[in-house]
Amino acid sequence: MDASQNRTFNEEKQASADAGVGLLDIILILLNRKFFLLIGLLIVSVSAVVTTVFIMRKSYTATAVLLPPKSNSSSALGSLAGDLPISGLLRSMDIFGKEDNKKFEAILESRTMAEAVINRFDLIRYYKFNRKKTYYIEDVIKSFYKCYAVEEDHLDNLTVTVKDKNPEMAAAMVNFIVDKLDTMSFELSKQGAKGSRIFFEERLRLMTATLDSVHHRMADFQIKNNMIDLDEQVKATVEALSGIEAEAMATNIERDVLASKYGAENSRIDELKKKENVLKRRIEEYMKEGSGSLILSLRKTPEMSITYAYLYRDVKVQETLYAYILQMYEQAKFREANNSPVVTVLERAIPPQKRSSPKRGAICILAFFVAFVFLSTWILLQHWFARQMEAGTATYFKLQEALGHFRPRK
Repeated sequence: MDASQNRTFNEEKQASADAGVGLLDIILILLNRKFFLLIGLLIVSVSAVVTTVFIMRKSYTATAVLLPPKSNSSSALGSLAGDLPISGLLRSMDIFGKEDNKKFEAILESRTMAEAVINRFDLIRYYKFNRKKTYYIEDVIKSFYKCYAVEEDHLDNLTVTVKDKNPEMAAAMVNFIVDKLDTMSFELSKQGAKGSRIFFEERLRLMTATLDSVHHRMADFQIKNNMIDLDEQVKATVEALSGIEAEAMATNIERDVLASKYGAENSRIDELKKKENVLKRRIEEYMKEGSGSLILSLRKTPEMSITYAYLYRDVKVQETLYAYILQMYEQAKFREANNSPVVTVLERAIPPQKRSSPKRGAICILAFFVAFVFLSTWILLQHWFARQMEAGTATYFKLQEALGHFRPRK
């Protein structure tokens, strides 16, 4: 065979080695190695079953469901402030306890709660951290959090779950957490109520002093200006002055009649003139200074009305604020003295009978699938490499060269 024929033969082998492999070819290749494939799958499946049954630790999940109530004190507080203009602002500030779930979640997921559970159930020994020479409390907390969860369902109920190898232990831990949540929530609520009581108590003292001050200012203004009831006194003053002015006009008319009838020289006319002068002076005095305890000075009345309106406004504002602060103070005292439970337990945890993990069926199916993919890939790669070696292709020699770099040199 000459050189040209050898070259043609090698090219045909190269083309044959590089030819594509169809689905039917893959199936035939796998069927040719069916015993290797079946034995490998059997070994992996048996190993998965043994691992899930005898090696992997069984875990049980205990669950409690909490229904955080809206506290009675919050409802009462809302009803007290419901008619006030600032009630909407107070509700937006969550003074009426609209975010109980978030507060409970914060308590349940706090480090304080985790450390309480660790100390109560001696999780350092239970998780075998005591066998180590050194360990950190953060590691114990981290291990606890791996088996502990707090979630909020679509009905806004809180679910507390603990996963453990011992079902009784899991249920005991969940129930302890629920009881501890109620205790911690009550203490925090009581502390908040105490702080509110102290705050409102101080504000009430300041409001009392301010209210006394505006009351004294109003009283001094009324005493100084003989003002008891502004509307009624102005009405009485106008009526009194209108009567005097009417009398002065009648006197003037009578004097004119007598003067036209008897002339200017008449003793009665002189008396009427004197009377008219007295009435005019009286009207002028009433206009300027007022008289007695009820008649006000009409010229000063507009200015006094403005001052009176300001003082009256201050009194009403301070009285309204005082009444509101007093209600808030009494409510804070009630909340501080209230001993009712904060948390409503819808379902307490009971020891579960069915394990939650491992999921044996899912693990075995997954292991079988992964093993099948891996073994099939291995068979196909071996077949491809054999064809490359048989054909003596350039790819084969390149692979040999690459593998040579990893072989130990003699």
